[in-house]
Amino acid sequence: MQNNLSFQRTLAGSLKSNIDVEIWDKVLSLYDTGLYADAIRGCINYVDPNIEKKFANADRTEYNVPHGSIIAQVKITETEFMVTAPFLSIEGAKQVPVLRQVAQLNFTPLTISRIDLEGDKLYFKFSCPLSAAEPYKIYDVLREICINADNYDDEFISKFGASRIQEPKIYAYSPEQKENAWNTIQQYIKETFEAYEQLENKRLTSYLWDVLVITLLKIDYFCAPQGALRNEIEKTIVYLNSKDDYYQRLSGGKEYLKKLQSYDKAKFENDLYKIDVFVPYKFRTSLESIRNILKYAYETSEKEIKAMDYIGATCTLEYGILNLFYSNNVEDAISEVLTKAMESASAKPMQEASRILFEAVQKIMTTDSFVHAASPSNTQQTNNQSEKKGFFSKLFGG
Repeated sequence: MQNNLSFQRTLAGSLKSNIDVEIWDKVLSLYDTGLYADAIRGCINYVDPNIEKKFANADRTEYNVPHGSIIAQVKITETEFMVTAPFLSIEGAKQVPVLRQVAQLNFTPLTISRIDLEGDKLYFKFSCPLSAAEPYKIYDVLREICINADNYDDEFISKFGASRIQEPKIYAYSPEQKENAWNTIQQYIKETFEAYEQLENKRLTSYLWDVLVITLLKIDYFCAPQGALRNEIEKTIVYLNSKDDYYQRLSGGKEYLKKLQSYDKAKFENDLYKIDVFVPYKFRTSLESIRNILKYAYETSEKEIKAMDYIGATCTLEYGILNLFYSNNVEDAISEVLTKAMESASAKPMQEASRILFEAVQKIMTTDSFVHAASPSNTQQTNNQSEKKGFFSKLFGG
C-alpha cells in the first residue's frame, strides 16, 4: 500500500450546524428566573432560530416540527410541557415482535421519552410540569425522540411490516449525484479490497481495521445516506469499534463491503436524499471540542511520522478527521481546512499524504485566526508559521 486511498468531497453540502450558541446562556437565565415557558421557546430557538417562524402558532404555545417521517408536536400550556410524535402504525404488522421491540427501546436507548401504543398506532411521548422543564432536559428529550424515530422507522417497516403514519418529505439527489455516488462508492470499495490484500500479504495486519472503517466513514461522509442504508453503515461501524475478536470484526467489515459492492443500484439510490431535520443527530462543536477530538490523532500521528510509519500516520489522521465529521456538525472554516487536506492527500504516496494531513490538523490545533473574527497579531502569526516550518524541516527532512 504505497499510495493513500482516494477521497472526494461530500455531496451533502455544508457540515455546519443551525444551532445558535449565543442564546443558550439567556435560555438558562430565563429558566432560573422562573420564566419557564420562555425558556422552552428559547431552547427551540437555540436548536434553530427559523423553527419558530415556520412551525409555531401565533402565541408560540404549539409547534409542529417535521423531522424525517415524524412531526414533533410540542405544546406549552400554563402548567405543562408536552411532546407527542406519531411514529408508526402496526395495523397488519407482526404485532408481538413489534411490541417486544418497543418494550426494549423503552428500557434503552430511551431514557426520558417513551413509546406508547394507542389503538394500532405507536407514539413517542414526553410530558412534565413547566417548572421541571429544565433546558438541558428539553433539548435532550427533543433530540432523543428525533434520533430514535429516525433510526427505527425503517427497521420496524422492513422487519415487522409496520407502516408510516405519514410519509416523510424528502429532497432527492439529482440523477447525476446518484450516479456519482454509486460510482464513487464502488471505487472506494474496490480500492479498499486491493489495499486490504496488499496489507495482508505483507503481514501488516494492524492496518486492516483502519482501511475498513475509514472506507465506511468516507461512504457516509460522501453521500450521507438515509433509511436502511444509513442504519446498516452505522451498525457496521459500531461493530468494527466493538470489543469482539479483532479478526471477527475484520470479517464482518469485509462482508458488509462485499454486500454493498453487490447492492441493488436502485435500492442504493432510493436512500440518497435529504430530510427535514428538527434536532440533528450530530453534535455541534466548538474549536475547543474539535481540538479535544483531534488530540489523539494529532499526537499519535506525530510519533508515527517521526518513526517513519507513514501508513500508520495517514490512517490515524484520516480516521480522526472522518470520525469528527461522522459524529459532529463542523463550522465551514474548520471543515474546509480538513476537507482540502483530505482532497490533496487523496491517492498520494503515504509520506506526502501524512505530511499534508498533519499540517492541516496542526493548523486546527494551533491557530485561532480562521475561526474567530479577531485574528492573532501579525507577530503571533509569524511566530506560528516559523515554528511550523522548523518542525516540518526536522520531521520530513525538507
